[in-house]
Amino acid sequence: MKTTVLLITVLFSSLLSYTQQSDFIVLKKWNNRTIKTFYPGAFISAQTHQGYNINGFITDIRNDSLFIRQEETRLRGTEFGTELDTVRFAIGIDYREISRFNYSGKYQWGGRKKGFAQIVVPKIMMVAGVGYIILETVNTIYRKESFNDDGKLVTLGVAAAVAVAGYLWEHTRAKRDKAGGKYKVVYIKAADLKKSF
Repeated sequence: MKTTVLLITVLFSSLLSYTQQSDFIVLKKWNNRTIKTFYPGAFISAQTHQGYNINGFITDIRNDSLFIRQEETRLRGTEFGTELDTVRFAIGIDYREISRFNYSGKYQWGGRKKGFAQIVVPKIMMVAGVGYIILETVNTIYRKESFNDDGKLVTLGVAAAVAVAGYLWEHTRAKRDKAGGKYKVVYIKAADLKKSF
């Protein structure tokens, strides 16, 4: 019994002495205030430069790479109807490939929660402005009227301004959420951190 306890104690102490601490990633504002820290075991929601959404738990961070375990639950057809099927897979990605971190506390698969005004209104403004310009131009040409009649140039200018405002709203929101816009990404190696102590 004593040898078994001694063997288990030696085994666990050797495992603890040889474990390597994982690196971690810190999101900071430009005034060096920490927004969020990502470490093994933490949930991450992000998007890559290619538009791939990452939603999962970090298993390891090393050599500038994040290793993430993702789960996807879908309905799968069977002979008797449908059933839920969960697929688990792991990916490794360089942290510099991530263009946007969804660091809000309110996570939703595919990104953080946004209000109606942030998502739909800029798109409606762009579509409505461009649509009105196209429709008014086609009608004016079809009726063989002049663009100077009845203040058509003013209404076309207002429609163009609405479309441009929607585009700028969408563009500034997307740029602000990207890494390098509103925040910077700092990769911290655990080995360097040990040296500083």
